[in-house]
Parts: sequence; structure tokens; C-alpha cells
Amino acid sequence: MKKVIILLMTVMGTLQLQAQDENFWIFLCFGQSNMAGQAPIEEQDLEVSDRYLSIATTDGGDRKLGTWRKAVPPLCRADAHLGPADWFGRTLLDVVPENVRIGIVSVAVEGCPITFFDKDQNAPLIAKEDRDWMNNILNQYGRNPYERLLSMAKIAAKDGIIKGILLHQGETDAYNDQWRKTLRKIYRDLQHELKFDSTAVPLLVGEVVRGEYGGVCAHANPTINDIQNHYPNTYVVSSEDCLPSDDNLHFSSEGYRMLGRHYALRYLEATNPQLAKICREKLAAAGLDKTSVGASSLQVETKRNGTMLSVSASEPVERVDVVSFSGQTVKTYALGGAKMFDLYLKELPKEKLVFVFQSAGGRATKDVDLSIR
Repeated sequence: MKKVIILLMTVMGTLQLQAQDENFWIFLCFGQSNMAGQAPIEEQDLEVSDRYLSIATTDGGDRKLGTWRKAVPPLCRADAHLGPADWFGRTLLDVVPENVRIGIVSVAVEGCPITFFDKDQNAPLIAKEDRDWMNNILNQYGRNPYERLLSMAKIAAKDGIIKGILLHQGETDAYNDQWRKTLRKIYRDLQHELKFDSTAVPLLVGEVVRGEYGGVCAHANPTINDIQNHYPNTYVVSSEDCLPSDDNLHFSSEGYRMLGRHYALRYLEATNPQLAKICREKLAAAGLDKTSVGASSLQVETKRNGTMLSVSASEPVERVDVVSFSGQTVKTYALGGAKMFDLYLKELPKEKLVFVFQSAGGRATKDVDLSIR
């Protein structure tokens, strides 16, 4: 009887291996709002190849949890929008062999810290969450984003081969080494649970909106860029030429398309230099290797004096937005055009804040630590 059981188990294992399609490439995508996608879905985004699929990580709308669907945006939830994963897969399909399919497993929680994906500390943190809009998102993922990502990845891995992991998160908390260490732990946890070879599955980490484009969380990019110096098979995806939306926190529709292309090119550079060269040439031929972005002409000098911030600008400033490091606008000063002015800080929260100065010629940012008074 024991031999029969062993034989059955062997046959079942063989059948499972045979069910996996080595030409079905699976990519796990996770993070916060910029991975979920915050930009309008436009007509060009709705033309999707039959070779590009996503697995439903939530129920509702046009999707059923745990089932494959054509990768028509939005990918991570029915209430999300256009994100970087949309054009990541399309860009890969332009250069990989025609028998290759791409599958996306996407879980993203707007505004969440990286710890929401750490299986060993997320439960008490999520239990304390009191924002209704975030709880609505968490509820769709069973209040455990890591577990949902893992369980859907296991379903996906029955059909294909995990080829890479994409992260876009950091606007909330990528300002120290602990963020980097937590992210690496999450990668290792996924590796252990899904049993993939870490040398064959790169971790791709995307930059947030850059400071030269007015990115209010650009201060996270030095930590993001440093991660590849600490861990093998980890790569940073540049957000150069990826334009932001009006809030300077999220990318525009074209910004997400460009960011998705950057993710695809970086993945190919890490895994297949020949395909990377072809991809780069195709993007260049289509005029997509660069998006023309003029540098901001606005230059700003600030001097702190107690509860007052004295400002000297190179051109008239129309508005100043004060943004927390989590990306929330806490105050706006409407100036109507002034080159020298004072901002009173008394009513602002006692924490690190980003001051975003806006003129007709562009934007400039300054960070001010109001926890020191």
C-alpha cells in the first residue's frame, strides 16, 4: 500500500510539472499607490494582446479571485487605474519569442508602508488602521496583502514559471536602511514559500517621481537607489523621463507607460542582454527612449527663523504646497507671484515636510524638519 501511495504521489507531481508552461512567464508586482496605478486609462491602453494575462487578486467587476483574465487595465483591482505593470508586459511581448506569454500577479495598497507586506509584523499594524479608504482596500485583500500576493502567486506558478518580482513602494517610508532590510526580508519570504531560484528571479525596484520633475517624495530615491549596492540580483528602475500627474506624487498616464517600459528594459538587461539591445533599439526607433522634459528654471533659497521660513526665489512663485513624507498635502500657500516672501510655520505639524514651490517656469522642492523647533 505504501508503494502505491508513493507511486501516486510521484505521478501527481509529474503531472503538475507537465502542467507548468515554461513559456508562460509570471511576474509578481506589489507596492502602494503607484503600483496600483492612479492615472486615467486611455484608449491606447485597452488594446491588449491575448498573450498578456493577469490573475485576479480580488473579486468584483470583471474579475473572479484566483482566475486568469486578459490583462486589460486596471490590473490589481477593479477600482484601480493605469499603472506601470500595464506597459511592462506589453514591452516584453514586443521582443520575446512569439510562443511566450506574460502573466501578472499584482497586489497594491495605496499609502501603505512596506511593513504591510511583512508577514511577521503586518497583522497588528493592519489591525490598527483607522482610515476608511485604506480599510476598504485591505478588505479586498482579506486584510493581508502579503498572504494574498503569496496565495495568488502559488496559483499562477501552477501554470507558469516565476521570472521576476516588481516593487513600486517607498513614498511612505523609504527613508532609511530599515526599509531596505524589510524589503529584502519580504523577497526572501517569497523565495522560501514559492521555492524559486533567487539567482534566476531578479527584484526590480522602481524610483518614485524625481525631484527635477517636482516629485514630492523624491527624497526616497537615494534609499531606493542604494538597495542594489547591498543585495545580489536586485536592480533599480529609473523614473527618468516619467512625468508626474498634477499632484507630483503619482505618475501621469504617459509617465506610467514610460515607467513600465523602463521596468521591462531593466528586466531584460538583468536577464537577457541580447533582448535588451533589441528592446532598446525598438524604443529608440519609436522615439520612446526619451520624453522631452525641460529642466525647471525656478531656483529657491530658504532660511529658517523659528516659526518663519524666509524664501528668496529666482522668479515669481505662484503657490507653495506643503506635503508630508507620506505624500499628503497639509497646507497650501497661494502667493499670486512673489520672489521674496515669508511663510509662517506655526500651524504646521511637527515633522519633516516637503515644500513644493511652483512658478510659471517650473517647480522646486525644499525639505524642512519642523520636528526641530
